[in-house]
Amino acid sequence: MRIVFTALLFSLSVFSNAQTPYNKENLQKQNAQLKKEILQLGQTLKKNQEGSKLNVEYVQNLSKKIDTQSKLVNNLSKEKRFIEDEIYLTQLDINKLSRELEVLKAEYKKVLVKAYKNRSVDNKFLFILSSKSLGEAYRRVKYLEKYSDYQLGQAEEIIGKTTDIRSKQKAKEKAKQDKERVLTQQQLFSQSLEKERLEKQRAVEEFKKNEGLIASEINAKEAAQRQVDGQIKAIIEEEIRQAKIRAEKDKKAWDLARSSNTIAAYNEYLKENPKGDYATSARRNIASIEADAKAWNIARSTHTKASYQGYLKSNPKGSFASTARTEVAKFEKLEREAEEERQRLIAQRKAEEEARIKAEKEEDQRKIAAARVEAENKAKAEAAAKVVTKVPEKEKVVIADAPKPAENFADTPEVGGISGDFIANKGRLPWPVAKGKVVSHFGTNSHPILSNISTQNSGVDISTGKGSSARAVFEGIVQGVIQIPGGNKTVLVRHGTYFTTYSNLTSVNVAKDDRVSRGQLLGLIDTTPNGETIMNFQVWNGATKQNPALWIAGM
Repeated sequence: MRIVFTALLFSLSVFSNAQTPYNKENLQKQNAQLKKEILQLGQTLKKNQEGSKLNVEYVQNLSKKIDTQSKLVNNLSKEKRFIEDEIYLTQLDINKLSRELEVLKAEYKKVLVKAYKNRSVDNKFLFILSSKSLGEAYRRVKYLEKYSDYQLGQAEEIIGKTTDIRSKQKAKEKAKQDKERVLTQQQLFSQSLEKERLEKQRAVEEFKKNEGLIASEINAKEAAQRQVDGQIKAIIEEEIRQAKIRAEKDKKAWDLARSSNTIAAYNEYLKENPKGDYATSARRNIASIEADAKAWNIARSTHTKASYQGYLKSNPKGSFASTARTEVAKFEKLEREAEEERQRLIAQRKAEEEARIKAEKEEDQRKIAAARVEAENKAKAEAAAKVVTKVPEKEKVVIADAPKPAENFADTPEVGGISGDFIANKGRLPWPVAKGKVVSHFGTNSHPILSNISTQNSGVDISTGKGSSARAVFEGIVQGVIQIPGGNKTVLVRHGTYFTTYSNLTSVNVAKDDRVSRGQLLGLIDTTPNGETIMNFQVWNGATKQNPALWIAGM
């Protein structure tokens, strides 16, 4: 039973020693990270404490530090348990090694006593010489060699076990020191945790004590924000009205240019509306007219039916399409007239040839008739004179083939952008500050400490560091800089039909109608006596408020 129990403890020891370092190492890494976070939060709290105690961010950071320290204290307890397990398992190993060492020593003692008794060389020789055969003598020599090696091996094993025990004892001492260190840290962080819990309780009580004052301050801020929102809406609505007027004027000028459809008319439109809605179309039409004129000049200089047909194929609705068709019609008329004349000449030659053949035939018939008469007369005369003469052969008539008309052939001709705007970057826009975090979201927000107070936000409030500046999230034009009497400034930037606003700025770097680029600094964000540096950021589509979190990357 004792052997089984020892084997079980040994297995547990091996398994624990295989698993413990991994868990312990992970815990130590986590603890190192938590200590780093606690240090950073401590530095942030020091900055927060420079202002008033009624600082929401101070209480929030204090809560974070308490949570982090609680986790660290809990982890230190776990680490302490791991170390205690290590110490216990190491002691088990020491006990096991000590028992094994005692057994080895007892066995080695017996071997030494036996060796002492048989130490004489003569005895060994006699042991070998008393063998009954050479094979037995050889086996006895090997036995004596192995016995000697066994003695040496036992001595080495005793030394090895002794070294292992010392190593385990050192490991045990180190583990005890680690335990003391962890206990000390645990006590220190537990004390600090208790202090910070009391500090948070005092800060929350301070908030509750000043709940009325905080509520009135929030109401005043909301009233000021409503005033800003009202002005923003009025500016945007005015811009929409002006944009509508500009669009109507632009459309009228464009319709006029289109009706003329000349380079001069389009240039006049571009002169008045260089960034008009139809500016691209005007430039494209100018290029088209110029290309059309160039193609027409080439066709005119060549002045062939094929060149005019080539122009019509590449410019079927060109300015000179009608003239080109007229020219093609002229060429086709001339071709028809030429064909008619050729056919008339062929018919004339055919008629003449037919008349000639007819005349020749008639002449042949007349000659044949005359010859007949003459032959008859001659026959009569010869009959009378009994002399016979030959009738001359009929003349052969050769008819020439009509000339073939000449063949006609014709020629043949051939032919050919992208943009990004504000809406195309939805969800990918940069933050309006270099560093910061959202402390109040779009819509209704509960107070982070006083649960019975809620606020309404037309955008998002972003907390950042003292001395930080607002920066444009996209290129655009400054539509206005709003100054609240006795308050701070708001910059309104237009991006086509969209707008972005940057509120709570003590100073601004831009003016109305300035063109701004993406990331350009717009102004310095105000820092309150409480040490809070918060900017309100909004996105509008026309006169409709948008949730900035849907537009800014990772918000």
